[in-house]
Amino acid sequence: MTYTDAVQVIRDAITAATGIPTARVLQPGFTDGPLPLAHVSLVNADPGEYDRADTISVSIYAKTPASPDEVGAAALADQIEGALAVRPVVGASGWVDEAEVESTLGVQPYFEAVEVVHMTITVTHRPISE
Repeated sequence: MTYTDAVQVIRDAITAATGIPTARVLQPGFTDGPLPLAHVSLVNADPGEYDRADTISVSIYAKTPASPDEVGAAALADQIEGALAVRPVVGASGWVDEAEVESTLGVQPYFEAVEVVHMTITVTHRPISE
């Protein structure tokens, strides 16, 4: 069976909801910009009898806000969680049945003026072809 690329669908949904770019692989020096940036990766794929449940990690990197008008990693994580609450989750590359945020860690300092928030998401989706 062939399944949708759940990582790409989540990347599409994040960009549509927040306008921030996403990456599957972080490049050296990525903290130089552009920020914010969401790193999206597949942690585990659990094939069921028909549906598949993928565990996806999302790490949101942003400049630490210097004023109340600036958006940091925590606010972006909230926006992402809201966007993924819609069923089904649709992106330019396809759709998945459900994306449930299992955990969101608090803001952590990363490097210099960059902070990060990590999210774990379980994505459930059906095959697109046999």
